[in-house]
Amino acid sequence: MLKKTLLAAVVLGLATTAVQANEVSGYATYSLGQTDSRSFDTNKKIGHKVAVGLQANQFVGLEAQYTDLGNPNIKGSVAGHPAKLSAQTRGLGANLVGTLPLNDFKLFAKVGYHKMETKGSLKIDGFGSESDKVREWVPSLGVGGAYTLTPVFDVVAEYERYQDVADDYNVDFASVGIRYNF
Repeated sequence: MLKKTLLAAVVLGLATTAVQANEVSGYATYSLGQTDSRSFDTNKKIGHKVAVGLQANQFVGLEAQYTDLGNPNIKGSVAGHPAKLSAQTRGLGANLVGTLPLNDFKLFAKVGYHKMETKGSLKIDGFGSESDKVREWVPSLGVGGAYTLTPVFDVVAEYERYQDVADDYNVDFASVGIRYNF
């Protein structure tokens, strides 16, 4: 409850700041990158995300995002039978973004909270399969940079960590994308 109240206070504060500053701008970003989940023996997969943001002023912004952290798979054996463990994590969330503008380059850091869904399955040849789904709120942290190509387009590179996904593991996500500013 405290986290939701804090998030509502931040959103209200940003909205108030945006109205007072009258410098509101927006952006949409698509990024593609590599995810790394340590619990899957450093199984690296391709992930992607779409974010829409509101820049209240040149230093503070708020963004909403959809994230797909990929589908890590492990093949092995259980009691001598071939087995495959797979998972898929995706979800929606919001980030508070702090930006340091440096001419055509911007550095940023973000903190977020995301409702993620992880679907997992284990298939053992000769024994069938089991599957499970976990939905939970997970925190994230990120850092990155954006380089201005034109007044409308930026190239963005960032690193994010999603904590305690499926109550078990952290997922690192390094990505590169394109941002449209409006």
